[in-house]
Amino acid sequence: MIPTATYQHQCKSLPRILWVTAALMFIPPLPPARACLICLPVPTVSPVDYLLGAHLIVVAREDSGAPYWLTTTEILSGDTTRLGRSFFLEAPLLTDPSLGRNREVICAYGPHEEISHPEWARVGNADGDFRLLVTEILQNRVQWQLNPGERATYFSSYLDHQNQQIRALAHLEVARAPYDQIREFKGILPFTQLRSSLQDFRLTDWHPLYILLLALSEEPEDLALISSKVRSAANTGLSLHLAAWVTAWIEVEPETALQFLNREYFSGSPRDHAESRAIFRALSVHGNRGHQHLQERITEAYRHILSQHPQMASEVVRDLMMWEQWGLADSLRSVTANPKSGLDQASLLQVAAYLRKAEDALGTGQHDIHPKVHWNLLLSVLLLLVAFPAGLSLYRWQEKRAKIQ
Repeated sequence: MIPTATYQHQCKSLPRILWVTAALMFIPPLPPARACLICLPVPTVSPVDYLLGAHLIVVAREDSGAPYWLTTTEILSGDTTRLGRSFFLEAPLLTDPSLGRNREVICAYGPHEEISHPEWARVGNADGDFRLLVTEILQNRVQWQLNPGERATYFSSYLDHQNQQIRALAHLEVARAPYDQIREFKGILPFTQLRSSLQDFRLTDWHPLYILLLALSEEPEDLALISSKVRSAANTGLSLHLAAWVTAWIEVEPETALQFLNREYFSGSPRDHAESRAIFRALSVHGNRGHQHLQERITEAYRHILSQHPQMASEVVRDLMMWEQWGLADSLRSVTANPKSGLDQASLLQVAAYLRKAEDALGTGQHDIHPKVHWNLLLSVLLLLVAFPAGLSLYRWQEKRAKIQ
């Protein structure tokens, strides 16, 4: 028989366990640890991901009579016995009229970060330089699994390669590196070239990467350029590459940059959501991978962002939980109590998990969110905890039945 005191303690602990479980269920998956969200707002699957995860890698040629079908001309890795030498690709290859129908491409068959089942994917055109690069990538497969940081370092030497296909791949790979590793690439491209590239709008996709690399310059003219870009954006309300420029300014002049942000972006009338999101991304990058000693200052900046854009609470909470910063509990409690905050149930659950942790850390004993919201969400969690396993079992049963039939 369970003692009464122990039973009561377990009953009180049950909602807490459910909150934490639910929060873990609803928190969106973090982007790969390597991805720099300044250089890549949406982490992109690289052709290298296809190569490293592939069961089969081939050189293939498009069928002139069936533009979606390819025929293998050479096997670079793996065995085609089970798949055959011809395969279907979802998009035709002939997208550039300057390229002939007889051109060869490198394709990989296997899973990657965004899908669990194998499929064919085009990796690149099978020109001489790119084929050599693919060979080297496969040779480094095991080493990069053991030391992922070596992958970005390897590709950093190809940022200025004469082959456009290789150069673009190198940019993507370096841009996916964490910010603290990008800081190590000082001088990998000449600073004069970075300034010139920032004037070329054909390269606008890679401007954020160039901006972060420019911040590693010690030239006064580069510091002046970086700060002037942020000041200009504050006056005009533009947000294009604002996250990169703010990240760069905090890198070289953290105190001056934070004072400016507090004065221009966090005081007075609320800023546009795109501006606030850009500022948040810059602060988040430094709090996680840059000037981590500024986490307390950044937390206070988050308080201002929440007051202007409470719908960003789930993103803010993600950082606060990692940094174990519990000082925004009151602000977040107000956000959850406000029906106009625009938070969905997943976000409310994340905030609730933070408030529970803050309560434990600070020993406040305050209620985490409005009681009505509390019980509605708790009921939703219970339903999900029951419905998900049941639905999964039903799906597996139907799949097994279909195989038998």
